[in-house]
Parts: sequence; structure tokens; C-alpha cells
Amino acid sequence: MSTKSIVEGAFLSAITALLFLASFYIPLLGTLISFLCPLPIIILCLRHNVKVALLALFISFFLVTLVAGPFQGLIAVLGFGILGITLGIVIKKKLSILEILLIGSFASFIAKILLMFIGLWLMGVNPLLLGLEQIDQGINQSLNFYQNMGINPEQLETYKNSLLQSLELIKIAFPAMLILSSVFDTIINYWVTERILKRLGYSMEPFTPFHQWRVGHSFFWSYLLGMFLLIINTKYNLPVLQRIGVNIQLLFSIIFLITGLALIAHLFQYYKIKPFFFWVTCGIVFIQPLLSLLVTWIGILDVWIDFRRLFFTEKRND
Repeated sequence: MSTKSIVEGAFLSAITALLFLASFYIPLLGTLISFLCPLPIIILCLRHNVKVALLALFISFFLVTLVAGPFQGLIAVLGFGILGITLGIVIKKKLSILEILLIGSFASFIAKILLMFIGLWLMGVNPLLLGLEQIDQGINQSLNFYQNMGINPEQLETYKNSLLQSLELIKIAFPAMLILSSVFDTIINYWVTERILKRLGYSMEPFTPFHQWRVGHSFFWSYLLGMFLLIINTKYNLPVLQRIGVNIQLLFSIIFLITGLALIAHLFQYYKIKPFFFWVTCGIVFIQPLLSLLVTWIGILDVWIDFRRLFFTEKRND
């Protein structure tokens, strides 16, 4: 390896280790930082080769192990290293964006499954569910706080049941959340890599602009399948069908929510409304369940109606 490869590899190894440790120890912000952990490995694959990237990954594992312990080092390698190496290889081969996203998402999903089984085998703990334990503790703390404030016991019981049902739904929908997080990991890392390497003189195929995002009819039929399974479960009480139906519904509801927001982004761009107001709209949609449901149904209807062609194209022709 050249001196340049060694120097860049060592530097980006340290960056990878720092990103991982920050994602592990900084509350809330750490979740956002975690999406950037594979980035240095991807850059090394593209600027040099897989051997340099693997060496950097090993050094990152060593550094994280020294600071936080071997299990955290293993999380760094499996949780972020596999995705980084995979994306680096497929991007360097100049595959299409769809192929890159599919392969990257699959690699991220497999890495998470491996991490889950190794965690269960070594420590009896699923590292992917640690966040749920924190949510459970938070629920208990909230209930104790309201109880000390003298809240009506009936209201407190209603509030407790609502929170516990939400937590149970999260546990049931864990596979869908795993798939979505794998896809999101891949999209974020590809997008950030494309932005950074563009400044370094490398060309990568950019994403289709967000305001043009749409999905095909197969997504609607998949969503309908989830609804059908839930209806069967209510009649015959089959827990397996309930789990499958909930996961399908959650997965495709979020997809349609995103495509609904893409349609709103198209509307804002068409009327030349500043992006700031779009982000404010997104925030309102996410915190208001009724608005979230409305935007989801807009995304579903857009599969069949194509609002962009129906309204915006005609106005431009006029």
C-alpha cells in the first residue's frame, strides 16, 4: 500500500471510531451520528481499495474495543462496517441506484440480524432492542411523576394502557422497523457520500429529486394484503397473521407517508414556496396523527391518480 493509502486509512479509522463512540454515548444526537459511521469506510473503498477499507475497519474495531469494550467494537464492525464495505464495492462497480439501494439495504439488514444473534449468544441481550428497554423505563418514570402530582387514578390508568399498547405495537412491528432502518441507513450514507465525493471530484449518480418520488401499483396491493391479514385475524384470532399484517401495514404506511410528503414537496416547489416552510409542514405532519394519516392516504391515491400530471402539468400548459 502507498503512503497516501496508509495515512488516509489511519485518519479515517480514527474518524470511524470517534463517530461510533459519539453515536453510542451522546443521547438523541447519537442516533443521527450513527447513520454516518459507515461513511469513512465507503470513502476508503472508493478512493483506494477494499483491502485498505478492511484494514481501517480492523483498526476502528481495535480503537473502540480499547475505549468501550469488545462488544461495542463488535457492534461497530457488524453494525456499520459491513454496510460501509458493501456500499463501497457496489458504488465502485457503478451499479444503478436501485441495485445499490437493494444490495446495501440487504447487507445492512443481514448485519443487524447477525448483531442480534451474536448479542443474544454472548450476553443474552438483543442490542437492537436496548432502546425499547429505555422506553419502558421512561414510561415507568412518567407514570411515577404523574402519580406524585396527584393525577386522577382513572386517567393515569388510561394513560398507562395507551403507552403500554404503543410499546407492544413497537415490539410486534420490530421486523418492519428493522427493514426500514436498513433502507434508511443505505439512503443516508449514499446521499452523504455523493455530496462529499462530488466536492472531491468524484462523480456518482444522484438520487431522483425527492419531489418526484412515486411508487408503483405493487406497493398498493402489498398494503392491501396487510389490511386483509388483519381483517382475517379479527375474525379467527390468529396471532401469526396479526404480526405479519401489522408489519406489512407499518412498512407500507411509512412508504406512502413519504411519497405523500414528496407530493407536498412538489406542490411547494411548483409554487416556489421556500423550503423552510416545507420542513415546518413535515414537523407538523409527524406530530399530528390525523395529518399523518391524511398524507399517507394522499400517497396511496397518488399511485392511481398521479396528481402531478393531473394538476401541475395542465396548469403549466395553460
